[in-house]
Amino acid sequence: MFKDYQILLILVVVGLIITAMSVLKSADIIMSEDATYRDWQHAYFEAIGEDEYEIEVKQVNLETEGITMVDRCQSCHIGASNPEAVDFEGPLAFHPPIVPGVEKDPHDFNKMGCAICHDGNSRALDIHDAHGELHGWPSSLTMLTGKSAQANCFRCHAQEGGTLAGAAHFEKGRELYLEKACWGCHAIEGVSNAKQAPNLTNAGGKHGYDYLYESIQYPKANDENSKMPKFDWVYDNETVSALTTYLKAQQVKKIRTEKYAPLGYQKPKSIENRITVPSVDAGRALFAGVSYMGSTSRGGCINCHAWRNGDGDIAGGHIGPELTWSIRNRGTEYVRDHIVNSRMHAPDSIMPSFRQYNDAELDSLVLYLSTFDYKLESNVAESM
Repeated sequence: MFKDYQILLILVVVGLIITAMSVLKSADIIMSEDATYRDWQHAYFEAIGEDEYEIEVKQVNLETEGITMVDRCQSCHIGASNPEAVDFEGPLAFHPPIVPGVEKDPHDFNKMGCAICHDGNSRALDIHDAHGELHGWPSSLTMLTGKSAQANCFRCHAQEGGTLAGAAHFEKGRELYLEKACWGCHAIEGVSNAKQAPNLTNAGGKHGYDYLYESIQYPKANDENSKMPKFDWVYDNETVSALTTYLKAQQVKKIRTEKYAPLGYQKPKSIENRITVPSVDAGRALFAGVSYMGSTSRGGCINCHAWRNGDGDIAGGHIGPELTWSIRNRGTEYVRDHIVNSRMHAPDSIMPSFRQYNDAELDSLVLYLSTFDYKLESNVAESM
């Protein structure tokens, strides 16, 4: 009986050694950039305890309008659809649900592949080639990782209205595009029609994520003649990342039709809700670039203009003139006309025109600007 225990102990030890060697082997593969899809598949099947398996190129053919997208990414990312691989490392790991909080994620990687969201060269099997890292690969198709991949949700889903589950970073960027008054200078078809700066309707189709990110932070980095101001908020990486993700989503070429979208296509109803009754609160919201009671009208004056509160504390941007005394110095009609067309009074002004505001929205802004009551003379006298 004692010998039986010895034999059992030896078998356990041998099993542990084999398991450890397998783990170390997998770890060596994970640490190696020279690993092939064959190496990854061997490591994966050993990790799940599969003895009989076949090494093969995993391919998804995604039919789009005019072309078939060949996606071989899961030749390496073989555990993407296996929840039991959630703790695996590298490309062996399970892909977390795209839509959080649902019992079953509607995104089936066996039907849609990976590159539809992440870009890169989905035909390739070499890691550097597949990730779009080789010289000559279009920068606009460089692989997107993490939250930035939400930019490609709109190859299949509509973005004209409503919100999209699983795309919170994009939705934040959409909000920032309005809040930061980007729409006042840049046009995006269906969103804004400004003509003062480059049209961004196909920004994501022309440029890569890094190019767009850099252009927001340092406007002259890619165009030395750019007149775009450098805003204070560009040092907040989360803000710039979300805004970049939104701009990367602006692509003319999409597959979002009922016939070709891999998950189906549904266009939500776009609702325009305007301010109809002038008020200080509505003007305050427009000035800050936020929504007022569900209104789709936005401003964002705060990004360029500063003002002082009753104690003299200054807030806002530093690009345009301070507005503390604008109504008292210029009058309501002048300010109202200047909002609609700043070049009426200053031909070299870089301020965008806000001709799309209705009378209630213009009156609301003027009402809010009229509340600025800081008096420089009285405060100076009191301090002497």
